[in-house]
Amino acid sequence: MDLESKYLGGMIGSALGDCIGQLAFFHSNKESSLKAIDHLPTLTYTDDTAMAIGLAESILKNQGKIVSQQLGKTFHENYNKEPDRGYAMGPPTIFSMVERNDVSYVEIAEILFDGEGSFGNGAAMRITPLGLFFHDSTTLYEEARLSSIVTHTHPLGIDGAAVLAKAISLVTAKDSQYYDIRDNLSSFIDSLQSFAKTKKLSLQLKKVKGLILQKEDLEISENILGSNITAQDSVPFAILAFLENPHDFGECLLQTVLVAEDKDTIGAMVGGLLGSYLGIEKIPVKWKAKLENLLIIETLAKNLTELKLTNK
Repeated sequence: MDLESKYLGGMIGSALGDCIGQLAFFHSNKESSLKAIDHLPTLTYTDDTAMAIGLAESILKNQGKIVSQQLGKTFHENYNKEPDRGYAMGPPTIFSMVERNDVSYVEIAEILFDGEGSFGNGAAMRITPLGLFFHDSTTLYEEARLSSIVTHTHPLGIDGAAVLAKAISLVTAKDSQYYDIRDNLSSFIDSLQSFAKTKKLSLQLKKVKGLILQKEDLEISENILGSNITAQDSVPFAILAFLENPHDFGECLLQTVLVAEDKDTIGAMVGGLLGSYLGIEKIPVKWKAKLENLLIIETLAKNLTELKLTNK
């Protein structure tokens, strides 16, 4: 297995999924989307990728550890540099309250939404670097939790991020030349279901398994699972969409974002899964060349690979 190819594929794939998902809000079919991608000089990403970059930067800065307060500071600093990336209200609210009250990011995140914390998919949308780096770690769930609670403290928000990180870790650990995930669907989904810690995520993953085994149409599956901004809906749907067509990066990504409700975020999730499974070589070269800040993302992926190999 070429680990660097997986890391590059996962991070670049997730960023492209974010970009192309964002375009899909304005292009309702495959032909129109492809024309838009071809005509644009640059594919621009949103807060999904901006925060994934921050997570990768924080892992590197802390030498392979997740330090929640430092991660929050990285997100905060990156937001102040680029506040117009399409952030939902949660992170800017947290950053503003931290500035005014001089408390930790986690403390503020815990009091949001009447003290229940957010169960949105914002922690999951950025999780690809963590799933890649901790793909062989026995502490994957805890690392995902520590990365989530900076902005999302509800058990569902944490669980969604952790389950997606687990999915990325599983495909990262396998060489797609020799391991066909379509031949191992049941065991793959069973692994995710046993990893989940909330009943709601576990039940949704059970539905995923049934829908795939029944060969249900993607649109019907989306109607059953949902694909909105909540972690419990969007993460299972992203996993299902990936498993429907895991061998064709472009086709799977377009099929997914054209059907999904939260298009850019689900695009980021599916793109991360596809890239982590297939490697960088299977991502369309023309798309990759147009990705905004490609060199920055490539450098982060390569540095994460080097740190991972050094720490082994």
